[in-house]
Amino acid sequence: MARTPSAKPATRKSAASAKVGTTVTKENLKALGADRLADLLVELSEQDAVLTRKLRMALTATHAKDKLGKEIEKRLRTIQRSRGFLPWDRIKPLAAELDALRQSILNDVATTDVGQAISAMRLLVELAPSVYERSDDSSGYLSDVFREAASDLGTLWGRQAGRDPAVTVRDLLTLLDGDGYGTCDHLLVSCGEALGTAGAAMLRTTLLTRLHKLPVSKGKENYRADSARMQTLGHMRDLADAVGDVDAYIDAVGLSDRQPAYIGDVARRLLDKGRAQEALEWLGRETDETSRFRWENDDLRIEACEAVEDRDQAQSLRWKVFRDRLSLPHWQAYQRHLSDYDAIDVEELALNHIRNFPVRGVALSTLLEWPALDAAARLVREHTAELDGRDYGTLRPAADRLSESYPNEATLLYRLLVEAVLDKALSRYYSYAAKDLASCRLLAPMLTTADGMESHEAFMIRLKAQHKRKLGFWSLIGE
Repeated sequence: MARTPSAKPATRKSAASAKVGTTVTKENLKALGADRLADLLVELSEQDAVLTRKLRMALTATHAKDKLGKEIEKRLRTIQRSRGFLPWDRIKPLAAELDALRQSILNDVATTDVGQAISAMRLLVELAPSVYERSDDSSGYLSDVFREAASDLGTLWGRQAGRDPAVTVRDLLTLLDGDGYGTCDHLLVSCGEALGTAGAAMLRTTLLTRLHKLPVSKGKENYRADSARMQTLGHMRDLADAVGDVDAYIDAVGLSDRQPAYIGDVARRLLDKGRAQEALEWLGRETDETSRFRWENDDLRIEACEAVEDRDQAQSLRWKVFRDRLSLPHWQAYQRHLSDYDAIDVEELALNHIRNFPVRGVALSTLLEWPALDAAARLVREHTAELDGRDYGTLRPAADRLSESYPNEATLLYRLLVEAVLDKALSRYYSYAAKDLASCRLLAPMLTTADGMESHEAFMIRLKAQHKRKLGFWSLIGE
């Protein structure tokens, strides 16, 4: 009897030790020893072509690093020659293999032969069209790898000693002009070191010459010419970013007939260069009529005002953003800049503004996030009819949050969600409505008759009378 309690912990400890020892982890596999692991890998590689290729690449990187670039190019050309359609379940494995090859080029091949690394990376970039043509990359896995490879290519150009800037300009334009899939979107920005001052000047001259040869933009009347202008101007902006020249970026924006769309981009770059007053002047060009990005640029205005030490204006902007869209991060930043004395009065003013905000769903979410649960419950009671039962992303979390302390108000929200589904006969959402009705049932014993609250029984009678033909829903209820 005395030994029994000590036996059980020992058994549990042994089981835990056995589990740890059999879990496939790096440390546990090391315990098998090199010979046993090698035997297992050889056995598995005979059944797995992907594993075989990985092992061959790893061996080449270890024992014949000077041949690794050629081995990678050989594999890339095999993929390029392939013509079979790639089903969805093969996209991610292929993207993983290509990304592994990309990293091997950048981290292994480039350490011994930058020229060979450039050759292999360019082949990887040029592989993109043939792969896209036989696959559906809606997941974006492949495009992410190819864009990374293009950016890496620009970096490798910069690492090649004695590279002629004219060659970089030629190769860069060849890839940009032939890019129909957005593969080279990040290439130019990574070419600052490769271009240098001479190459950047050469490329800018070439782009300006192209731009001046294109017809003046005619909008929808000549989309092809307009598209060519936008593409060329985009290259000029990327070139400015590549060499860190904000004035060149501004010049490129000035050549466009869509300047308002770039106001925030210009301001961001000016702020990054410590030119806050100029950033404010650019932001001042925005009007309600010309800017679709005004909200996106509010934070830039605040940052610029702080940079020029106009803190009153920065506070005014924070308060305005909070009032306009109930942004709690802006309220919190506003509050941090107040004295303790002022903060008390302003907090009540802010809460009153939230309570009276016309978009009730936004107001409800904000009160819950504040948190001000009593005010949120009051909003539900007083403005139930103004809440949209289709806004499940707001109402369901709100109902869950209120259910413990405010069962009446939580029930009102669950009922809104149920009725919104049934009123529109949205059968694909019946399962969600059934769960919300189950929540109503759980809260039923806690309901009070305050404010004319309809009992659960009365609600069910009304619901069944109005929606008795929706048998698909009632079959989920089990009543």
